[in-house]
Amino acid sequence: MPSTRRPDPVTYDLAIVGAGTAGLATAIEAARLGLRVCLLEKSDRIGGTLHQSAGQMSAAGTRLQRERGIDDDPERHFADVMRISRDTADPVLVRKAIGMAAETIDWLMAEGFEMDPVCPVVLHYHEAYRIARTYWGVDGGRSVLRVLARLFEGARGVDLCLGHAVAAVRHGPAAVDGLVVRGPDGRETVVTAREYVFASGGYGAAPDLFARFTGDRPLFSAAADTSTGDAYRWGAGMGIGVRGAEHYLPTFAGIESRPGTGRIVWDELPQLTPQSRLPWEIFVTRDGARLVREDVDSVDARERALLRQPDLTFWIVFDERMRREAPPLLPGWAPDRLAAAFAGDHPSFAAADSVAGLARDAGIDPAGLAATVAAFNEGVASGRDPLGRTHAPLPIVEPPFRAIRCHGLVLRTSAGLTVDADLRPVGPAGPYGNLRIVGEALGGGVLSGNSFVGGMSVTPALGFGRWIARMVAG
Repeated sequence: MPSTRRPDPVTYDLAIVGAGTAGLATAIEAARLGLRVCLLEKSDRIGGTLHQSAGQMSAAGTRLQRERGIDDDPERHFADVMRISRDTADPVLVRKAIGMAAETIDWLMAEGFEMDPVCPVVLHYHEAYRIARTYWGVDGGRSVLRVLARLFEGARGVDLCLGHAVAAVRHGPAAVDGLVVRGPDGRETVVTAREYVFASGGYGAAPDLFARFTGDRPLFSAAADTSTGDAYRWGAGMGIGVRGAEHYLPTFAGIESRPGTGRIVWDELPQLTPQSRLPWEIFVTRDGARLVREDVDSVDARERALLRQPDLTFWIVFDERMRREAPPLLPGWAPDRLAAAFAGDHPSFAAADSVAGLARDAGIDPAGLAATVAAFNEGVASGRDPLGRTHAPLPIVEPPFRAIRCHGLVLRTSAGLTVDADLRPVGPAGPYGNLRIVGEALGGGVLSGNSFVGGMSVTPALGFGRWIARMVAG
């Protein structure tokens, strides 16, 4: 891997801020093309959100699809993205991203990417595509990182500066003049380059920005600790607008890993997707009413039901027999940890010998929960669920009764800096001619609109990063 160092007092061809998905792809391609690169990363490791994301990607017309006999093309991919987003995604940048997607997947495969053998598939963790074009590695985002890290190890002409944060951006009305960079020792250096890239991530670990862009909703996040919205703060000082905040939608759904932190671990999410695990439990709101028909096959329906809750919170409610007989609800939680949580070690878990006691312990309205459980049990007995649910194998009758508090979570943020078709941020005097934005700082709402469209984060980050390097190289 390029050695970790302080930036050289020279003018680089390209200065990249952020060594995550997009920044690494940009640096790798730039090095291949012979550019002199400075890669700045404020943490002590490369990889960004790839350390905790599922690493889902999507592409149409890949070699792997052809080998599996799947007929697909970018036009159908584009149509699916616009359908799922209800035409709220940016069609120009969606087309641009989709046009690079197949090449990106083929490139990863050629470089030894460990694809999960079930891929490509129609995946139901997000609102589903109509054709099998979703991919991921055997180890989620870490599979992508392993390829990028190996390629980065062989990169020449790249100065990797870990522990170096951008303290300020020097700029004129339409160009960046330099980056004031603070190293681990507190010393500041000015980094200058012909071209600059902000690949510094979103704001999933920035409560102030999250509240500003989402209307003071609570922040429960699976984002990287480094996703503190740096590019948004620099952009504000440069007069660069933000778009896509209105497309906020919570991911369904997570449990605080450690109480009081707001942090959610992706690998610990409960299994709430009916295409993967049919529900036995019910989901209830603070007033005790059911949140949604639990076996509804639309992820979007679940996410929008959660969005209507002021605190983005609901509870999974079940009984002892369901705990014994249902498929594991929390496969990412070790049995002893789960038992300790229900015994009182974690405030998001409650158990009681009566439904009324459970409601009091969990913070749910007792009368509302009692009425809901009674109506659900009657529906199980009659075969006519009040919400039309078809999979309901057991009533909730055997103590101890249990509840787990879940929250709408953030992994990918929706708002992004306003850019033109070439990913140049737009300020009061027009586009900044030597700066491009890539990765999550573009905003998830740009490529997914008011929805979550599978694979429209990691794949564009890789594809756009490689494309930017080629543009800088000329």
